[in-house]
Amino acid sequence: MRDRKGHEYSDGELEIILSLVPTDQNIGHLARLLERSDDAIRIVYKQAYEKRDFGKTAIAQRKKEVKVHLGISIGN
Repeated sequence: MRDRKGHEYSDGELEIILSLVPTDQNIGHLARLLERSDDAIRIVYKQAYEKRDFGKTAIAQRKKEVKVHLGISIGN
């Protein structure tokens, strides 16, 4: 498996992630299919649906601005 850590998501990948319920099984499948870690997939869900500070170590994730990119208007 390629290491895509820190690389941007390709067109449509965020939409695919957020089209599925964030179960452990779905997260595992998405991680394998998109060549990301389970934690990377979880961060996408957390950014989209939770209000929280992701800290200094999540700079790449903040740049992706999942909610803004996808136009999600529900959640804090």
